[in-house]
This record gives sequence, structure tokens and C-alpha cells, in this order.
Amino acid sequence: MTGDGVVIGLDVGTSAVKALALNERGKVLTRVGRSYALSSGPDGSAVQDAGEVIGAALDALDALAAAVPGLPVLALVPSAAMHSLVLLDAAGTVLAPALTWADSRAAATLPDVRARLDPPGSYARTGCPLQAPYHPARLWWVRRTQPELWNRTARFVSLTDLLLHRLTGHGLGGNWATSVGLASTTGLWNLHTGDWDTDILAALGTDAAQLPAVYDAGHEVGRVQTGRLKGVRVLAGSSDGALANVGVDPLRQGQSVFTVGTSGAVRRLAAEPSLDAQARTWSYRLDRATHVSGGAINNGGLLLDWVRRQWYSEVEASAGFRQLWSDAARVPAGADGLTLLPYLTGERSPHWRSDLSATLHGLRLHHDRAHIARAALEAVAFSLKAVWSVGQQERNSALPSVYSTGGLAAEPGWNSLLASTLNVPVQVPNVADASAVGAALLGHTAHTAQALAARGTADPILQPIAAEVEALAETQQRWQTLFVRLYG
Repeated sequence: MTGDGVVIGLDVGTSAVKALALNERGKVLTRVGRSYALSSGPDGSAVQDAGEVIGAALDALDALAAAVPGLPVLALVPSAAMHSLVLLDAAGTVLAPALTWADSRAAATLPDVRARLDPPGSYARTGCPLQAPYHPARLWWVRRTQPELWNRTARFVSLTDLLLHRLTGHGLGGNWATSVGLASTTGLWNLHTGDWDTDILAALGTDAAQLPAVYDAGHEVGRVQTGRLKGVRVLAGSSDGALANVGVDPLRQGQSVFTVGTSGAVRRLAAEPSLDAQARTWSYRLDRATHVSGGAINNGGLLLDWVRRQWYSEVEASAGFRQLWSDAARVPAGADGLTLLPYLTGERSPHWRSDLSATLHGLRLHHDRAHIARAALEAVAFSLKAVWSVGQQERNSALPSVYSTGGLAAEPGWNSLLASTLNVPVQVPNVADASAVGAALLGHTAHTAQALAARGTADPILQPIAAEVEALAETQQRWQTLFVRLYG
């Protein structure tokens, strides 16, 4: 694709949508964001109103288009939050609130669905562990707990699939579309055949006719039918996690990317899938040529916000976080013997256990909130290293550095801690909204990716601190020993 124009990257996230215009020189000309609600309950529900999400996305796109008048828009490319599930009737009407990745209610029916599906075989075919965030457990949960809703459901789509359908104006019986990247995160798509897995679908009482057609990331799925962007090509895009890697590693060199926001993740792009013998991690696709493997943790910024609310509540939020970082910086590696297991909301990789709870161990009179802050930061770093180590074992190789992204990457203290925990240099890319940038790159030429990569050579790199590497290794061993004693 050539021409002096922009590509719009549209990141449809869990709590907000972000749209940006990226020109061919790799410069973000403008960006627009809109937020929406995530409704959760004590039963483990975590749902969203599909109409609210789509309305926010359309509003953001309209505002962005108004901000770049006169510039040709070459394409619109979505970056999609993973694991959302929307139930539609035969007329395309939304039947229930959309399930998000955080909804854990399907865990109750996991023993039943595992009896119907061979967990190791399912993982080997799809790259997705047979766990609550994935569609096999969720579809079975709907079928068993809400049979009337199940019987009314004609189609299963994601929030981004629904948005694409509305944008491109497909009517009744129109061509529903999803991306390879998003399909690969459902647990219903076969990594090896490149299509929906008919055996898994049959075991769940459904078939591929109820799912969207699957298109590669750069494939055109339609054109915008209304508004300021009418006529603009819409590409299939991919998942937000995979595209975040592209945004910070535009030449797709395969470096590990650590991202910490509310939760956390470690991801790596490669030409082949990376499957773990114990199904501790997942392996998805960016597109038909590129795999993305890694794992996610539940308790990242969520844990730090809990520490702030419990021990820094006397000041407003931003001041509380600043004090938390300042306090943690004056405590030596190892938190003077204080150990925190961070499982406020259970855990995904590498344990996949919703029954885990948080524990603070080793408290003594000399400990104060600074030690708790330091122990919490170390717990997040250790959790991510536990996921990263699984991938390193599979690769049996090392890269010169890893990337640090997400909200915590703005804190030098976090990046330094991560470097010393991994004993690997940590590069901090100067890329805001990496998922949206990665999406926009799918609609640009290779020249744009090269321009972004050239800028990355100036990104700061933090080296491991030799005096802390050994102390943190000993502390992580203590942390792991406590986990084994409590949870086996």
C-alpha cells in the first residue's frame, strides 16, 4: 500500500478504545480515546454492554477522522481485546452482556467440559489450555446453566467482530468476519489446519456455521459504509497482545515483550508455535505466518493499586503511587525477608488456579509499608519471570534484551527491578498505545516499520544491577518455596 496518507489503528480494549492515525514515516499524527464500563460481581462475572463498546469505538473514529481532514485514510485496522464472547440471535441481535477475559464463572463447569474434551489433545491442537477464559469452557457453561439462552443463540462472535460487522454494513445473512489472530485465542481454532476445529465444536454441541469466517490480518473484510470514513478499507487486524509486540518490535525480531497494566503478560513472536508439555502457557497467531506465544498473570498493577489503597490511603491516588515507588526504592532487594504471594484474584500462567489467594509472610517489627511496597513489586516481577522461564526452556536460547511496556514501564525503578530479576537488559520503547500502532502498521508498507525500528535504537536500556541479581535470585527461591508449602 502506497501514497501519502495515514492508517488508522483502532485498539478495542477491556476498559477503553483508542484510535490513532499513523503516517508512512511512522509518526502518530493524532489519537483519540473513549472509555466504557466493565461490570463485575461477586459471582465472578465481568461483562460489558456491547452497544456501549461499539458506540464508544464509532465515536472515537468519528473524532479522529475530524482531526485529520484532507489526509487520505488508506485503511482502518482493529486491534482486538482477546476472549470476549457475544451471543447473537438469527437476526444479529445481542442476547446478553458480552463476557470478557476476566469473567471466571465458567470455571464451575471445567471438570465437566474436560471430561468431554481431552485437555492435552485440545491444547496440542489449539494452543489454548482448557481453562475458564477460553470459549470451550464458556460455551459449555452457557449451555449447562442457561439452556434457554443457548437455544436462542445462532452465532458466537467477539466484540470486535460485531464492530467490524456494524462498520462495514453487512445486513442479515452478511459475511461475518474475524481475524486469524483473534480466532486463535478462542480455543476453538486449530493451529495446524488453520480453521475452526470441528471435533471440539461437535463435542460442545455447535459447529463452524455459528462462528465468523476467518481472515488473515491484512485481508480486507469490507469498507466503512457511513460517516466521515465512508469508503475506507477495513482490514481484519489481530489481537491486541500480538499487535502490541509488533508496535514495539516492528521488524518482528522475536524479542520477549513484558507488559504490565492491571494484569501482566509476556509474549514473543516466532515462525513456529511454542507449546508447553504442561500447558502452562499459550500459543496464538498474529497472522497465518507468525505465531505469538507466552502467558498472562492476573495480578500486576491490580496488586500495586491494592497496596496503595490499603497503606497509602491518606493521599490522593497519584501522590500515593509516587510515595509507593519512593518507599520501595529505599528498601534493599529481598524486602528485608518479607515475602508476598500476589494472588488477590487467583492466577493464570503458569499455575492456572483460581483458588490461590494472596499471602504476606515473614512480617517483623521493623517492617513498614515501604517493605510491603517492595515485596509487592518483587512479587509481580517473580510472577512474570515464572512465565518467561517456561518460554526460555522451550527456546533454549537467549536474546540480548527484552522489552518493558505498559503502565509500569513509565517507572525506571520497575524496569531496573525487572532487569535484575531476569538478569537480562531491559529496553523501554518510547511507543504509546503499542497495540494501536501495531495495528496501523498492518496497513502500511515495510518502510514504515523500518522507520519505527530505527527510532527504537535510541530507546533507553537498563542493565541488571550485579549486586541485586543474586539477592533477587535468592528471594525468588524463598518466594517459590513458600508457594510450594502453601499450595503444593
